[in-house]
Amino acid sequence: MGGVVPEQPSILVVGGPLDGHEVRLSPGLNMIVGSGRLANLRLDHPEIELAHIKIVWDDLGISMVDNGSRKGTWVNGEQVETAGLIDGDTIEFAAPGSKLTPPPPKVKLRIPKGSVPDAPPPPPPPPEAVAKPAGGLARAAGQARVLVRSKRSALRLPDLRMPEVDVKRLALGAFGLLALVLAGWLVKRLFFTAPQIDNVEPVQAEMGQEITITGDRFDADAVDNKVWFDTLPVVPGAATGHSLLVRVPVLPASGPVALSVETSSGRSRPVSLTALAPLRVTAVDPPGALPGDEVVLRGSGFAEGLSVTVGGQAASLVKTEPHEVRFQMPQLSGTPGSVHQVLVAWGGRNASPVQLYLGRLPLVSAVEPARGVAGDLVRVRGAGFSAETTLVSFDGQPALVAAAGASELLVVVPPSSRSEAEALVPVVVHAHGRASSEAPGFTLQRLVEGTWVPRFIAGAVGEGGATGQATVGTELAPVLLLSANDESRSTGERALAVAKALDAAVDRARVGQAVAFEAREQPEICVALVGAPDRLLKVLPQDAAAYETPPGEPARGAPPTTMMLARHWAALLTDTVAIATSAAKPRATAELGPPWSVAFTQLRAALPWQYGSGVASARVVAVSPELKRMLREAALRVP
Repeated sequence: MGGVVPEQPSILVVGGPLDGHEVRLSPGLNMIVGSGRLANLRLDHPEIELAHIKIVWDDLGISMVDNGSRKGTWVNGEQVETAGLIDGDTIEFAAPGSKLTPPPPKVKLRIPKGSVPDAPPPPPPPPEAVAKPAGGLARAAGQARVLVRSKRSALRLPDLRMPEVDVKRLALGAFGLLALVLAGWLVKRLFFTAPQIDNVEPVQAEMGQEITITGDRFDADAVDNKVWFDTLPVVPGAATGHSLLVRVPVLPASGPVALSVETSSGRSRPVSLTALAPLRVTAVDPPGALPGDEVVLRGSGFAEGLSVTVGGQAASLVKTEPHEVRFQMPQLSGTPGSVHQVLVAWGGRNASPVQLYLGRLPLVSAVEPARGVAGDLVRVRGAGFSAETTLVSFDGQPALVAAAGASELLVVVPPSSRSEAEALVPVVVHAHGRASSEAPGFTLQRLVEGTWVPRFIAGAVGEGGATGQATVGTELAPVLLLSANDESRSTGERALAVAKALDAAVDRARVGQAVAFEAREQPEICVALVGAPDRLLKVLPQDAAAYETPPGEPARGAPPTTMMLARHWAALLTDTVAIATSAAKPRATAELGPPWSVAFTQLRAALPWQYGSGVASARVVAVSPELKRMLREAALRVP
């Protein structure tokens, strides 16, 4: 009667993603266990090499062979290279007690009793063994393949004692065995040996910098190499069998990292590389300071021992952190508004220099051009400006800011209240609740002799200006109040465009052409030149709404309609151009009644026009503040 068939031997994975996975074994087995693509049992972990071990089931039972791994293999806590295996044995790929995260998986043997036949005992030596001892030795050696851990093997070694030995045959056998060992070493060396790192250049590199790794047994194809920076793998950009070119990745912090190279044959022993965060300054806060003020530099790669210089002068450090450095502004030679370079150095490296102004913000460093007349566009350069809250004044007169950025403003020069032909006036910028000081001045020019040339000027609203509003008028008083950008990028740009169009109309009047303005309803409510097909100025509902409570004037009670505002603007423009370019009486404002008729009648008397010479500039300079006030009120109040 047949006996019970025993269960088949198997190996059980303990730990890792394959925890609990069981692989059954069969006679003739030759199985690779490792992390590579060709492994029969693939276990992914940095400590497990591509073909770490081989498990064999032959006539002598089940055994394990280490495939030349870098760190070795352990069976039940004992490091071995070759071992016979019995039921319950545990194979480990890292030294017992290693604190690895995550821990590498293990392999446990299940060999039910009777599932692996006992190895047959060696046969007794035949009688001729005495006559031919060398042959008997060869047969005995073939039967006595011994596993290193013999205490786990049920085999018994045959008695190899020989009365006599054939020296010649023994020498030949030894030579064959040596050749076999040498061939195995060469195969392992050429095809299964892990790469080796000889040198890394440079040994200290910034994250993002390329380094060169030289050594042996690298793969010639770059994608088949993997360079490990601690636990972060990177594919090199270029490779040969003896060198790799790889970029240092961004790591959590500066410091030493373990660098190793992995190929399909294994992973090299690690070498040390010092990886440094790039030394870089990305921001200066504030961008302007006086000696003794505290300044903050933001960036990367900062560490204890760095140095900061401003304009060549060493700065006193207050606090150093990996992404921020605080220092005190040193004493510098220079005028307020001058620009000085800030240099940061550490560990033989220098960050790209950044600029710092001498002076507190907002700060004006230049006005370009440095001279001009009312209505000119100038650029105010500096630092600490604001696109939303920046106000500019020339000699105390608010100027229209046509465009604004953090370091540059495009400004329209306002009219001057001075009677001199030329005066150096201060330019003051207000931003973030503070005013600039000791800024470069601007030479404001005006014509005080000869014939007055009337020009329309885009201006700010009120003493402090107003966001989203602008005026268009002469140097005597505003004429139009605009409160929307229409098709322009800003209300200021719209005011500049309107002023340019009105100046073109003045030039026509100065050469004798009849110029008058009218309100139109079609195709849209606008102001246009009489007899000209195109509109000159579109009237928007936002413009009309601003006249309900004009700046500096009492409330009207309700906003005018857009058509009412169009007629108002046409009347003011017609009489302003007529008084400045001819002897015509102010008929258009007369129809509006007082106070408009009174203001423009007095203006005509103050600016008598003479044929051939026009209006003398001296008369414009002499216009009284009271008349200017009346003209402003007439412009901002709609009947």
